[in-house]
Amino acid sequence: MASSSIHKKLSEVLTAVGYIEKSGTNASQGYKYVMAAQVADRVREELSKRGLSIVPANVDVLESTQTISGKQSLITLRVTWRITDSETGEFVEFQSVGSGSDSTDKGVYKAQTGALKYGLLMGFLIPTGDDPENEGSSDRVVEAAKKIFNEPAPKAAKAIDASAIDF
Repeated sequence: MASSSIHKKLSEVLTAVGYIEKSGTNASQGYKYVMAAQVADRVREELSKRGLSIVPANVDVLESTQTISGKQSLITLRVTWRITDSETGEFVEFQSVGSGSDSTDKGVYKAQTGALKYGLLMGFLIPTGDDPENEGSSDRVVEAAKKIFNEPAPKAAKAIDASAIDF
């Protein structure tokens, strides 16, 4: 492949990755999701075809605390990702945030995995079938809330802020 700018190569990756179908299922809340490995595998394949690599250039701890129950540690990280062109040395950086909670030592890894997954999804505009403005998506959140709290959601509830639910 002839040498081209990193932005042209990233545009090619964006086009090549396309849609990623949700193949993971959360058994306890009953929803489908795109697994981090699916996203990383697809993007890595397309980056490597073009001589591009991605590494975490910097990781900042934004918050480290206990969950409301006090049974788990919760950590929020901001990761600066660097994509480098092996042909030119040119690079671009972008940031993403991820949170993870765990009762042992896995919170940091969960947070970094989340930051990678959502950084790649947003950075490469990868569609997964979600649309947070679609009113139908709030129905899925209401159904998940019913399962979690084991009681019916209020009739007046048309939408629930999913960030308020501690999964």
